[in-house]
Amino acid sequence: MGSPKAYADPAGSSADESGQYAVTPPRLIRQVELEYPPEALDSQLHGDVSVVVKVDIHGRVERAQFEEGDPVFEQAALDAASRLVFEPAYLAGEAVSVNTRVFFHFAPPVHFEDSPGMEIIVHTELPEQSDTRARTTLDAEDLERSASDNLAETVTQVAGVRLAGGSTDAGKPIIRGHQERRLLVLNDGIRHESQKWGPDHAPEIDPFSAGSISVIRGAAGTRYGTDAIGGVILVEPPPLRMTPGYGGRILTSFSSNGLEPYTAFRVDTGSENGFSTRVEGNLAVGASKSAPDYVLGNTSSRTWNMGGVIAQEMGSGRVTASWHHYQFEAGIFYGVTSPSPDEFLAQLERERPVGADLWEVSYDIDRPYQSVTHDVGLVRGEWGGDWGSFEVVYAFQINLREEFERVRDNITGSQFDFTLRTHSLDSFYQHPTIAIDLGDLEGGVGFQISFQENVYRGLSLIPSYRGLSGGLFAYERLVLERIDVELGARLDGLSRTAFLQENDYEAHVRRGVLDEKTCDSLEYSYRCPSDYTAGSVSLGTLVHVVPEHWDIKLDLSTAARFPDVDELYIIGHAPSLPVYSNGYPDLGVETVWNGSVTSGLRSQNIEAEVSAYAQVIDDYIYFAPELTQDGQPKVEVTIRGSYPGWGFKPIDARFFGMDGSLSLGLDSPVGLRAIGGLVRAEERDSGEHLIGTPGDYLILSFVGRAPDVGPFHEIEADLSIELVAEQTRVDPDLDFAAPPPGYSLLGASINTVIGRRRPVRLGIDAHNILNTSYRDYSSLLRYYADQPGRDIQVRAGMDF
Repeated sequence: MGSPKAYADPAGSSADESGQYAVTPPRLIRQVELEYPPEALDSQLHGDVSVVVKVDIHGRVERAQFEEGDPVFEQAALDAASRLVFEPAYLAGEAVSVNTRVFFHFAPPVHFEDSPGMEIIVHTELPEQSDTRARTTLDAEDLERSASDNLAETVTQVAGVRLAGGSTDAGKPIIRGHQERRLLVLNDGIRHESQKWGPDHAPEIDPFSAGSISVIRGAAGTRYGTDAIGGVILVEPPPLRMTPGYGGRILTSFSSNGLEPYTAFRVDTGSENGFSTRVEGNLAVGASKSAPDYVLGNTSSRTWNMGGVIAQEMGSGRVTASWHHYQFEAGIFYGVTSPSPDEFLAQLERERPVGADLWEVSYDIDRPYQSVTHDVGLVRGEWGGDWGSFEVVYAFQINLREEFERVRDNITGSQFDFTLRTHSLDSFYQHPTIAIDLGDLEGGVGFQISFQENVYRGLSLIPSYRGLSGGLFAYERLVLERIDVELGARLDGLSRTAFLQENDYEAHVRRGVLDEKTCDSLEYSYRCPSDYTAGSVSLGTLVHVVPEHWDIKLDLSTAARFPDVDELYIIGHAPSLPVYSNGYPDLGVETVWNGSVTSGLRSQNIEAEVSAYAQVIDDYIYFAPELTQDGQPKVEVTIRGSYPGWGFKPIDARFFGMDGSLSLGLDSPVGLRAIGGLVRAEERDSGEHLIGTPGDYLILSFVGRAPDVGPFHEIEADLSIELVAEQTRVDPDLDFAAPPPGYSLLGASINTVIGRRRPVRLGIDAHNILNTSYRDYSSLLRYYADQPGRDIQVRAGMDF
């Protein structure tokens, strides 16, 4: 005698109650046998029962609640529902916890028949709606539209995020006025570890390997650790294929400025025994970039990435192993070197760099240039059950960087050589949801530990070092009907030893910034140990004023950052650092006190968010031009040229501002999008505005959507204008050059999809259509040349 079964066919994309946000719902992967209640046998009852279950991010049923049906079937339905196993729901490539309604059909055993199916209805919230901080997620479509862009360029789609450019084909993100040092980048859940001391040191992460990228704006140190003063960038891979078969993605593009072809692929496989694989990679080759009136000599680049993932389902858990390799080689703009202080100061007044008439567009990479590789391998274990869930990740990263200066022809090696190795272990336990009188209690505890070694060989710059760091954190979240309250706490520590070469040590002593008692003398170097500790707490509140439509978030938190080795001991310059830098060995721990209020509005035709924030930072490590005794910016003269002198010093600072986004006519033939932000950064004692703070900006996009034409559908075109104001608040006498004028850039794009069975996505994007000449205040290239001019990109992509 059999019993009825419950099952579900694979579901496609669904939507939440507002009808706006695409969610891939959970899919049943383990059926169960229904127990027909003995008390119903006498009356031979038939019945349909609905049960609401909460499916967690691991696909397990966390809670089941009887909703509708004959009470005689209630307990049997709840028992069956608790044993169901799903492939979790996904939003923009990130597993999310959802509530799902399942239906069971009960029939007497003598009339056994399979149910024709089980309906799944997904009701869920976007991660940014449940986070108590300002958070925006870029999904696969957003990432594809920025094909071939680096990570920093990709995340500028988010309000409040700007780009810090340099003298190569690279860039760093700026979030609310904070550059990469104060931003934490997590790639597949682990901290991205690399050299950060140069403006041309872009994060070595391939955006194509991401299924989604989330940007958290504001301090988030309690959950994510030190460095998360300005924000966090979460790079999450797309979910692996858990069903038998194969699939993947192909993407290609071509950019006119730099004549850069780009191609990328991903292939996923799955099997019936729960074994999954992924292979992915991409390649881009770029020629010299061009400003509107001249070629930016020696700015060509080559990038390639390759990676693989394997995973095995093991009962109630999964084990995953992955490896990814990133390789980047790029020329450094010829114009960043000046033979004398007079030549450096004279070029600030020129419209064109010296030698610009001789430069040509070329794929060749000449000295000076940089060559960078980054490898990361990890093993992750995930388990879950009635007791909660547990995750542990071991990762090894090795970052290799070489920089080559202009030298005599008989010299072939690099002048700067860095090897950074990082071992890390991260674990997190999340307890099951606890129902109390007030509401549901969710939370967990975790720890992180890492060992890092940096080996440096070359001209004077930064020392070799070893460091051991660790962190312990916990948080709890109380979920009420319309209010969520989250409280977290964290403790971090770092023990690090730097090994200074004798000449560098003596130079710091002569400057009067290094106490000889703090370092121990070795045979050919000096050993300088340092230890730091920091604690942080956070209190976040999320109020669903009108559920699913209007939320208000309040975040009060602290965060900390330990000084980097280069901030302490750097002395000199490198090709990717076109300024002469001086460290300050007595720097302490940066501590930020952060507050922000964010309001989000969502309806059928409007989506809007605005966020206001303020930060007070004690012992802020300020990097700015150094001044001579008469108060003028200092130019340092070396045997390799003359460079602007910059240095580190501790100050007390405050940051405040606002950012936001607006979308009107989400599904209308005509729509409007806008993102923008402003930030103010000041020294608290003097009120002096900090050099390097981005100017106010606003980007407006007018969107048009056309009906289907033959095989073309999802036709969308937009015309955009980017307005950037001049940075008028900083004192121009404290910098080598006054802030450049504000500018406006016109852009346009058109996107469509061809076919439906195997749809091909096509797009054309044009940036700076009018080929406007401008210099960006957030880029050190402003000392030497204009930004790149007009760029038109054509791209095509498809899934298979």
